[in-house]
Order: sequence, then structure tokens, then C-alpha cells
Amino acid sequence: MNWIKHLNLLVLCLGISFLTLAQEEIVSSNYTAPGAKGLYLGGQISTNGFGGNLRYAFSEKFSFRTGYETLSLNYDFDFDENDISYLAEMDFKTGGILALFDYAYTKNLYISAGAVFNSFNTEVTGYAASDYQYGDIVISAEDIGDFEITAEPGLKVSPYGSAGFRAFWGKREGIVFNFETGLYYVGPPDIKIEATGLLAPTADPAFGQEEYLEYQFDAYKIYPVIKLGLAVKLF
Repeated sequence: MNWIKHLNLLVLCLGISFLTLAQEEIVSSNYTAPGAKGLYLGGQISTNGFGGNLRYAFSEKFSFRTGYETLSLNYDFDFDENDISYLAEMDFKTGGILALFDYAYTKNLYISAGAVFNSFNTEVTGYAASDYQYGDIVISAEDIGDFEITAEPGLKVSPYGSAGFRAFWGKREGIVFNFETGLYYVGPPDIKIEATGLLAPTADPAFGQEEYLEYQFDAYKIYPVIKLGLAVKLF
């Protein structure tokens, strides 16, 4: 999970860069952007997935944005534990429905606040791929069993805050490009374990394996996001 820490640091650095740029642009805070009001339809790509959005600009500074994004990744891997080989698969899903308010404090710089009704979910499934031999005793892979571990965020509705840069194109500024960095607060993870065969005790609440994993991942309550978007004014 070190990549999450590195991504958090990158997002923080980009946020500081936006604040620095804001000092240079503050002279234009009383701007008048022709054609800024209206309804915009756009698409986006981000670390939270691919999707689309609708943004309604009430004025040059205030707008409301909603949309949907999704991402699914699968990864197969193997590992050894106690002289037993296992085959496993990780299924990672993220995304959700967005509801955000934007405030543009210069023509090109803005901040956003709101929430995502998230669909974050991570599932790891696996099974024993080799027998276990202890002296003359051989335990078959089938008897060793299989397992399933699922992890969901503690909050299904996650607060979101971000800073962004936007650029208007065209005579009426009807095309908008934006770059945004932000953070979701997803809360502490909720982890569930299911297992069969000799692995079944791992899923027994009496052994506290779920609580142990939740404690190990408790630090990862914040999910960093980087977004790129392009929108076109409908009217």
C-alpha cells in the first residue's frame, strides 16, 4: 500500500502548486467570463475511474456538478505459506456517483467540495494449489480449502475536497478542459473473511483475524484522486 502514500504526497504537492498559482492569478478574481453560465456535458478520466458528468454553472463563480465514474482491475498472483502454494485473484473496484459544488476564485482556478456515493470494493479469493506433507502424512489441497477476503470502506458516502485548473476554448468559451486533484475520506475499512477446509478457523471471529486486518489497514482512510476532464456547453 506504499503507492497510496506516494499518491497522497503527489496530490498534496499539486494542491500546493495550485495555491501558488492562485497568487499569480488573484488579480483576475473579478473576471467576467463570457458564456460561462449554462449546462455542460463532459467526460473524465481519473484514478477513481472513467465516466461522465453534467455541470450547471449558475454564474461565473458558482456551479454544481454531478456524474458517475467506475474502474475495475483484476490481478492474479501466487504465494507460499507454511510450505503450501496458493493461487489467488484480486478484484479491485472503485468509482461512484458524484455530487459536487464548485467555486471559481479566478477564471482558471477553482475548488470543489461535496461527496461521492462510492462503490469501492476489494475482493481477494484463493485456494490451495499444492498438497501439504508432514512426515508420512499428506493433506490434499482440496482438504486445505479456499478463502475469500472482502474489504469495503467504512463510509458509503465519502466527503470530497479538491483544487483544480480549468481552461476555456472557443469564441464563446464553450469547451472546457480541467485538471483536478483531490481527496476522498472513505473511513476505516470493513473486512470480512470466509474460508473452508483447514483454513476455516481463519474466518472464525474467535481468532480475531478480521479485526487484525482492519487494524493493519486502518491508516488508509483517505483515497487520493487525480482527474482530467473535457466538457462542452449544451446551452
